[in-house]
Amino acid sequence: MAPSAGLLNAILTGLVTGSIIALGAIGLSLVYDIAEVPNFAHGDLLTLGAYAALLVNKPQSVPLFDLFATGPRAVGPTGAGLLFAASAAGVLGSVYHLGGVNAIRGGWWAVDVSPTVGTATHVGLAVFVGALIVAGLPSYPAALLFAVVVLGAVVPLTESVVFRKFREKDVELAMMLIVSLAMAFIIRFSIQTVFGGDIRFYEVDTSIQAAGSSVNFTFAKLIDLLVSSNGVVVNVLDTRGTENLQLFTLGYGWLEVVGILAVAALVAGVGYRRRRDTAGVVGPRLAAGLGGVTVLLVGGALFASGGTVPSETLYTTRLRTSPLRLGIILIALGLMGFLHYLLQATTLGKAMRATSDNRELAMIRGINTRRVMMVVWILAGMFAAVAGVLLGFLFSNITINLGFFLLLPMFAGVILGGISVYGAILGSYVVGLAMEVGIFAIPGLSATYRVPVAFVVLLLVLLIKPEGIVGD
Repeated sequence: MAPSAGLLNAILTGLVTGSIIALGAIGLSLVYDIAEVPNFAHGDLLTLGAYAALLVNKPQSVPLFDLFATGPRAVGPTGAGLLFAASAAGVLGSVYHLGGVNAIRGGWWAVDVSPTVGTATHVGLAVFVGALIVAGLPSYPAALLFAVVVLGAVVPLTESVVFRKFREKDVELAMMLIVSLAMAFIIRFSIQTVFGGDIRFYEVDTSIQAAGSSVNFTFAKLIDLLVSSNGVVVNVLDTRGTENLQLFTLGYGWLEVVGILAVAALVAGVGYRRRRDTAGVVGPRLAAGLGGVTVLLVGGALFASGGTVPSETLYTTRLRTSPLRLGIILIALGLMGFLHYLLQATTLGKAMRATSDNRELAMIRGINTRRVMMVVWILAGMFAAVAGVLLGFLFSNITINLGFFLLLPMFAGVILGGISVYGAILGSYVVGLAMEVGIFAIPGLSATYRVPVAFVVLLLVLLIKPEGIVGD
């Protein structure tokens, strides 16, 4: 295999690490940028999300709730009713944070709506989500959804009950930092009081049926890229102990390769030019990237043929990954796309951006800045829940310090990006890549030095550009 294989695998691992850091850093950045809270409790919110998922995934492992369990991963009617009630209450609680009973009646919508329609819509959504979670338990997706719903309702309470009280007293930023540290310890040791200090695990059915065989999406998959005089071959293997099972082989002739790349470049160029002078949700770079990647994926699927591994090659390399890791990247990108749409294409998003730029001016213009802040905390809680549950699944264990260990990389990503949402995303991927590529590039360094290497990169970047990568 080519020497570049190690670097490519380090980059791929860095993208996975950066995706999880970014999911946490988004909420951290939103809260600091709009609510002006350097929330050192954010890492423990990831931990809270990871433990909340256990109520659905492994109910018998949860103290007190195990009274309603009928097996390690099953609950009786009472337990199912409690989960349904908690899920529905979480949905309605999140809406309630946006303006009380008036919000539940539809008062937070961007269009006028009758109270009956607004209430029916919110109650119907709550019932649907609750039924979806109960019907899906103890599956991993249902557990993930439950954690998102719970944190979306619980996390804003830290704003309304704690941080808002201190903000109204015009306390200094240092005091807010101390308050957030206190909240971090309260959340962490509350979790420990309930769950204890034992390591927990999710139980997930990791096998799926594909191409007539069972494929485990957590096992490593080997992707061989082989370039020969006849074209390019992609060979995918499944690791099974000491043996590798061949899953499938895709072959592309040179004419097909050149054609797909040419069309992708053409679509990317057209997308960039069309969006260059147009304001909208999809910017020119995003349009070019989406267009090019779409053509590559569609072209790769349409023009693939059943190839064979060539005996002689000009170049070979091997990527080692798993569907789980690729799924984490795709989930993160999907949520970032949702956030981008929310910020750029909705009235609520415009209000959030206006509040971020100048809160006093936004209030004068009639923007409900308190509602905007609650939206920020709801989003922060939901993104933290996703990051915590994915992190617990990726590491195959859940501990009290799960999110705390990710707090410094999250802050590094936010600061590196210039304390903005988009900057936090970019900075998080830089931090994730620095953590993984740095260990690969510097011989003799163990995984213990992943975070220090990332902070060395952070300091070097800030020495050159103190305002951050995308800062003004």
